[in-house]
Amino acid sequence: MKVGILTIQSVNFGNRLQNYALQHVLEDYGCQVESLRRDGSIMGPLSSKAKYFKKCMSLLRHINDRNSLFRAFNNSFINFSNGTVTKEYISPGLLDSYSCFVIGSDQVWNPDFVFNSELEYLPMVASEKKIAYAASFGVSSIVSNRDETARLLNGICSISVRESAGSNIVRDLTGRDVAVVLDPTLLLGAADWEAVSVKPKGVACDQPYLFKYVLGNDVNNAKIEELAASRGIAIIDVMDKSLKIGPSEFVWLISHSDLVCTDSFHASVFALLHHKPLAIFERVSTDADMSSRFDTLCSNFGLVGHRSSESSFGPKSIFGTDWDDVDSRLAMLRESSRNWLACALESVARD
Repeated sequence: MKVGILTIQSVNFGNRLQNYALQHVLEDYGCQVESLRRDGSIMGPLSSKAKYFKKCMSLLRHINDRNSLFRAFNNSFINFSNGTVTKEYISPGLLDSYSCFVIGSDQVWNPDFVFNSELEYLPMVASEKKIAYAASFGVSSIVSNRDETARLLNGICSISVRESAGSNIVRDLTGRDVAVVLDPTLLLGAADWEAVSVKPKGVACDQPYLFKYVLGNDVNNAKIEELAASRGIAIIDVMDKSLKIGPSEFVWLISHSDLVCTDSFHASVFALLHHKPLAIFERVSTDADMSSRFDTLCSNFGLVGHRSSESSFGPKSIFGTDWDDVDSRLAMLRESSRNWLACALESVARD
């Protein structure tokens, strides 16, 4: 069965890694898999062509920066469609070439993202050919365009979501009860991720270090520095744009770190996969509240005292994780999530 993945495509570590993981799992089921290319196609209208060549020239000018590492990761590990889908344009015949479409994972349905449109639900595709796997709204409730969102959701035969809040949203809008499943990155084990892991060049990572990845306002830097000082380790700050870090280097740095401090969902995921002490700092920004992602993650894996908002947050909790319990929970959740996806694929194949 030829499957097309519709997901976010951006210079974002977690997004690229979940795209790879979903492709990997679908291929495990014997599917031929491509991710629908979101932009940059020279087959599109003139505006798309201009955008494509502008990106190419930018890449040539900054061949040594981290954007080139993202491009290298995409070229090496992601199978993309030849045609393109955008809000305004879909390459002729592209959608007809797939037997099934998988929407997700990541925050494909976040209403606050500027790219968000009805395209993220593929309304032009028959319901029975669509699966949403671990799709995320990224928010706890849908306030506007509720009727339209309900209509689009009802146009998808099989839906699973990544967070409990997402399940509540679907139930609220449509009356449907949908499964909460694991993010695709968690469907692969630490050994699987070694296949894409690369030691970064020019990054001082041969001595013990704290992996810091804070996407929101860096208001907790003093606490993070205190944690590093208490362990006598250095800090590698992924937000330092002078560091040449792509998705492969991101995985390597987490897997070899002594402590992960982050407000990122996927950095937390890779810390758990590699049994790294984890300190989760609540995202501080002007964006919508995204804490529902961590509500589900910490609940799934029995993590108490790992979030800065908890009264029990501190070194004892951060460094005292029961990894046997985490692995046991992960094994059960991984099996149920894979089973859900397998059943959804079988349903499409029958139709």
